[in-house]
Amino acid sequence: MARTEKKILGEKSKEIVDLLKKAYCDEMQIFHFFWYVGINMEGIGLVTYASSLKTQATGELNHGEMLSNRISELEDKAPSDPSEWQRVSNIGTLDPMKHLTLRSALEKALEFEGKAVQNYNNIAKRALESSDFVTYNLATTILADEVKDEQHTEDVLKGLEVK
Repeated sequence: MARTEKKILGEKSKEIVDLLKKAYCDEMQIFHFFWYVGINMEGIGLVTYASSLKTQATGELNHGEMLSNRISELEDKAPSDPSEWQRVSNIGTLDPMKHLTLRSALEKALEFEGKAVQNYNNIAKRALESSDFVTYNLATTILADEVKDEQHTEDVLKGLEVK
């Protein structure tokens, strides 16, 4: 961490790093969820939506990279062990094998996208309170992506109904 940033953040940097690590663990689990489901989807979703899930997975991986970079800037390392991702994350256990149909995958995605919106909103608030404008900018950038993803997932779910 640069000396000026260290001086500004002081003891608050540990709290920010902990929040960023939780978010990183969420992103890595969600990446795996979308990637796995995109490869193994069953039913009509395989033809219509599987490739979209793999694309969404790469977006989550990008968020993970952004978070990992910020954690490194704050002189720490993102968790590397997938079992730690599950333990540290805000979303807990996430078994993609249980969500291989389109409806099930989207309903689960809607659940954790909502949690991501809440989480990044919280990180942005905490960063602002700590005068950590770099983390604030990162959190609001990812928050905007998550809001868009949540809305898209809601829209697709609504469109699944036969009228």
